Amino acid sequence: MQSGHDAPGRSLAQVLIARSPNGVLVTDATGRLRAINPIVRHMVPLVPKPVGRTPLEAVPIPELADALRPERHDEVELAVRSGHRDLLVRVVSLDGEGGRLAILQDVTRLKQAERHRIEFVGNVSHELRTPATAIAGYAETLLDDREQLDPIHVDMVEVIQRNAKRLVDLFDDLLQLSRLDAREGKLPLEPTRLSGIVAEAVDKQRAVAEGKGVTFQTFVSERWEIMGNRDALGHIVGNLVSNAVKYSHEHGIVTVRTRMRGDRVALEVIDVGFGIDPAHHDRIFERFYRVDKGRARKAGGTGLGLAIVRRLVEAMGAEIHLRSRPGRGSVFRVLLEPHLVPDLTPPASPTDSA
Repeated sequence: MQSGHDAPGRSLAQVLIARSPNGVLVTDATGRLRAINPIVRHMVPLVPKPVGRTPLEAVPIPELADALRPERHDEVELAVRSGHRDLLVRVVSLDGEGGRLAILQDVTRLKQAERHRIEFVGNVSHELRTPATAIAGYAETLLDDREQLDPIHVDMVEVIQRNAKRLVDLFDDLLQLSRLDAREGKLPLEPTRLSGIVAEAVDKQRAVAEGKGVTFQTFVSERWEIMGNRDALGHIVGNLVSNAVKYSHEHGIVTVRTRMRGDRVALEVIDVGFGIDPAHHDRIFERFYRVDKGRARKAGGTGLGLAIVRRLVEAMGAEIHLRSRPGRGSVFRVLLEPHLVPDLTPPASPTDSA
């Protein structure tokens, strides 16, 4: 470890920093580098004799230098690229001591493995989707002439078609997740009206809803506009409305509404169905995670819908939250950046303004 002064012995902290498998940089209260362990030099190209210099002078990574500024007191996590290395950087303040601590972790192999996984899932899903689509198509063709088949054969073909369709849906969702995982940066945003997107999502689920006796309520003004990506919003709202219908009780009500929450537009999809125990809320957006495996399998779906929703929401720079209790239904709330939110308050009457 390099430090600003020589000493006859090293403290335990100095030994731990020097032997750490991760890079460590420490600044003092004035923002100058006071300690750097040797492994940092293998991760980033430092200037000669960096101790005593400011991070901006010594470290050729502007994001890291900015995170080490002495006036900052927040905790920062960065993913940065240095040459051929992928680094995960965490920066915290040293309470009492003054200064900042940065820990650099080389995650190059993990990133490579993740890229290989994404490519593998995408390629396999693409290859398997083609035969699954063919199986579903031929089964549907056979069912078009079901009167020429024995009843037992009709049952068999219906099982084939149903499961082939589930495979196609699964491969479609895996392909979409692979594309989202491989994408870098945010989705392009533009002024978008929510009313048309909500109306389209409700229309697609109307037949299923009518089969369960579920009714829709929508409270979305045609004048509301947000900054969003229309394709992503269509998928997000469509999935949330589909889930709301799927997990509603017979003759239930599904409500879709917009309202202001602080400076964001809240798009809410509300059902009064089975609900979700709070113990599952932190994991509900994970891939293939199911709260009730039996009920979810009976209702259909791939177990990837909410994972895709979260990725799309994050790709727009938005947020999604869940509020739910067992037996009391669920509220999925997406917080979006407003573009145009007209004043919908009725004008005051003469007596009100008097």
